[in-house]
Amino acid sequence: MIEILRLYLEREGFSVYSSLTAADGLQLMEELNPDIVLLDLNLPDTNGFELARRYRAISEGILIFISGEKTKSTIIQGFEIGCDDYITKPFDPPEVIARIRANLRRTGRSTGNNLTVGDLLINFSDKSIFKKGERIDLFAKEKMLLFHLAQYPNQVFSSDQLYDLIWGMNSDADLKTVQVHVSTLRKKIENDPKNPQYIQTVRGFGYKFSDNI
Repeated sequence: MIEILRLYLEREGFSVYSSLTAADGLQLMEELNPDIVLLDLNLPDTNGFELARRYRAISEGILIFISGEKTKSTIIQGFEIGCDDYITKPFDPPEVIARIRANLRRTGRSTGNNLTVGDLLINFSDKSIFKKGERIDLFAKEKMLLFHLAQYPNQVFSSDQLYDLIWGMNSDADLKTVQVHVSTLRKKIENDPKNPQYIQTVRGFGYKFSDNI
């Protein structure tokens, strides 16, 4: 299964590293800091959930479980740990590619250049943000929110759309969390959060990232 996935992924332009144990997998994660991890639950030396927790402690990369475990409680546990997607066996490799591409689009990792607007620089390659040359540290959801909006400048997204894209339709949060994260994000990137230049409110519709500065 690993070799079949390797053929499909390399054909799509991905660099692929694989391991058969959690111990070797963790070593690869720490050495390479991969953008995407495909992880089975049934590993010979430990449960895949434990390795997922270790990965989440060091990276905000895309984490996708591929498992024969299909119970609702297991799938929910996977998302609670922080996976971005859960694929059950048997599966078709093209489905895995499609899921990876969807998550890349959602997180903004598919774009390999920079966006400079005003005194803000957004690096889509390494997911870093700089304001007036100083690096800005954002929480994971704040970063996902910013990168998604910045990937589609001047396009308006409703709170419902942003909620589904970033928190997921099955999240226990509510729509107010979008407003809260927009507010905290503005405090970190705007010169005047009360009169935002970058993340603008389109009254009655939602939010957009403006590059007209």
